[in-house]
Amino acid sequence: MAERPTRWPGVIAVVLAGIAAAAQIGKVPAAMTTIAAEFALGLPSAALLVGLFGLLAGIGGLAIGLGAARLGARSTLLAGLAVGAAAALGACLAPASMPLFAARIAEGAGFLLVSVAAPALVAGLAHGRDRAFAMGLWGTYMPAGIALGLGSAPLVEGFGWRSAWLACAALMVAALLLCWRLVPRADAAPAGPPPRVRAQLRALLAARRPLWVAATFASYNLVYLGMAAFLPAYLESLGARTGVAGAAAALAAISNALGNFLGGVLMGRGASPERLVAAGAALMAGLAAALYLAPVPGLVVAFALLAGCLGGLVPAACFALLPRSVPSPVLVAPAMGLTIQGTNLVQLLAPPALGALAGFGWEWLAVPLLASGLLAATIGFFLGRPGLRSMPPAA
Repeated sequence: MAERPTRWPGVIAVVLAGIAAAAQIGKVPAAMTTIAAEFALGLPSAALLVGLFGLLAGIGGLAIGLGAARLGARSTLLAGLAVGAAAALGACLAPASMPLFAARIAEGAGFLLVSVAAPALVAGLAHGRDRAFAMGLWGTYMPAGIALGLGSAPLVEGFGWRSAWLACAALMVAALLLCWRLVPRADAAPAGPPPRVRAQLRALLAARRPLWVAATFASYNLVYLGMAAFLPAYLESLGARTGVAGAAAALAAISNALGNFLGGVLMGRGASPERLVAAGAALMAGLAAALYLAPVPGLVVAFALLAGCLGGLVPAACFALLPRSVPSPVLVAPAMGLTIQGTNLVQLLAPPALGALAGFGWEWLAVPLLASGLLAATIGFFLGRPGLRSMPPAA
């Protein structure tokens, strides 16, 4: 029997949904100083707008991943987009800081559902040789979405943060309608009854490798978040305008998406994903640390672009490693949930801590970013050891 062709409209719709969801992360740094001024918030409190986005994912990412296997990827994706769209609209109308914080938690819940469901959908809609490319394409969703959100900075400067966030909410609504129309039910349906939750947990823990991949991605995310969340504010402290600072941060996020794509190309030519993790994380760590030591805006932007691009090798490699780190395809969603949980614990705890550290001087941010990046590089090197090598990709 001939292999079915890849459902590219569905794949593109899912990737665009991930980008729309990730834009809700990037919109905060673009408006952080404006919101802080309106609600009389200090930098650590304003940074909670980034951290609270990952609250539910940090607490229950694994549980959501296990549940998504039973509910079905398409239903989970649509539910996440609906929740995210409603919360994003609510954030635009928040009259005070506490309702805004609550809306951010709800936005994070929608993002979690989308992030857990989408990889399984992409893998199901793509076939044969297209699958590796499609998964690499999905890997660009986070930096591309953050870049899109950061790109709202000119709207913040010209029309206010509420108008800019309303435009970001419209992206979620559009993504919901697009996926409702283009993602087919048949391809998204789970193949047979999934195993019990306890059995999935035991298999996931016994595999060991998904735990290390999750730790790698969490360490990488601290470095990336340290740049994405605070780069605009740092540039503004050096004299850059809000719109210029947001545009520079958006370019850095775009460079990270290009790094994701580059990682996919290199792996397609035989590069080891473990080596890409080690090299990309180490180079990103040094450049991210240098960024907050540079006193000139032009040099800061140059370091950010290089760090984003080289660091983009890490998520591309991690997304390639995850499906081969589990003994069964049904464990991909739980493994993704575990990875998201670790990443969002970092997203929840790191911004306020980094914001407080920046209060003593921006140069202090170089220390945790360098340490976390080198930790990711070390784990990447460790993943290449014979006892933890990838399993063969599923047919």
